[in-house]
Amino acid sequence: MKVQVEESYLNHLIYISEHDELTGVMNRYGIKRKMDELYNPTGQGFICVVDIDNFKVVNDVAGHVAGDVVLKAFAEALTGLRNSHVGRLGGDEFFAYIGGIEDKDELQREFKALEDRINAISVPGHDEIKVTYSAGAYYFKGDREQLLQHSYTKPDRLCYESKKVKGNSVTIEI
Repeated sequence: MKVQVEESYLNHLIYISEHDELTGVMNRYGIKRKMDELYNPTGQGFICVVDIDNFKVVNDVAGHVAGDVVLKAFAEALTGLRNSHVGRLGGDEFFAYIGGIEDKDELQREFKALEDRINAISVPGHDEIKVTYSAGAYYFKGDREQLLQHSYTKPDRLCYESKKVKGNSVTIEI
């Protein structure tokens, strides 16, 4: 009995060390561990950075409690990306690894479906505030060094390119 309790407690500690308390998705440490676990020499997929546009407005106008509601709903919307592993990098910035998609058009369709889910997010008490996203997606194939070197910098740079479009945009590099 004591061994079961200790194992259960250990599993709980591992879980809380790898997940964001607010949203329930992985945190930075969890993302790193998952990427190590998922990587294999023939691995391929898209590494994405996804940011909530103008999130400061949500907190400033509706308050931090409403901001937390939006963060939770946004994280849930991201988990709907097919074959994905989602994490929160911090603040309003999220990470998604999407496997099993090699085609830019197919990824665009996934992000269109994400847009529909995000458009359904409402800011409590403030229907005039619309939640939108900007994203950068970088395709990698098999090269572990490439993956480690560019896993954040490339999709982050691409995300900033999307911000120039102003809402519900993804910039993809293959």
